[in-house]
Amino acid sequence: MPTPPEKLAEKLAEKLAEKLENQMKQAMRRLGASVSVVTSNDHEQRYAMTATAVTSLSLEPPALLICVNRVNGLHHALSKGRGFCVNILYSDQQEISDNCARRDEGKDKFSLGNWQTGDENIPYLADAQSSIFCDLDDQHDYGSHTIFIGKVTKVISRDDISPLMFLAGNYFSHKA
Repeated sequence: MPTPPEKLAEKLAEKLAEKLENQMKQAMRRLGASVSVVTSNDHEQRYAMTATAVTSLSLEPPALLICVNRVNGLHHALSKGRGFCVNILYSDQQEISDNCARRDEGKDKFSLGNWQTGDENIPYLADAQSSIFCDLDDQHDYGSHTIFIGKVTKVISRDDISPLMFLAGNYFSHKA
């Protein structure tokens, strides 16, 4: 029995969507970015997630946005309206990035590095390239992620500039 045209069209659409997804992944590997660890808490647990989907949004008022997959534990804290901190990693903090990139949650994500506690009990990396504290201002769901907009409340930066970068699946750094 031949396959109905609707089923053929559905299979073709799935293959095209899969191809486009793979092309998008390959294109994003070519987009170099600073590596950050985004942190927050929900009054019971601290959360940390390695991210490159962090972008300056506005200077008036100072704001940035982060994109978080809905299955990530950090999403739980942020969706409750909690503030967050974007810790832009310094060039020697690759191990911290790897540790916070793991899918499992818990305090062990804070076992490496000089973690301190800021306002609202939000963890921050004291020797990061920069730590940017934000109050959650808005959020928008899109696909598998939520875009969280944070209004900047405080910034701590190192004097020397040497951020940890990520490109084509590899870390690198460049001292300014």
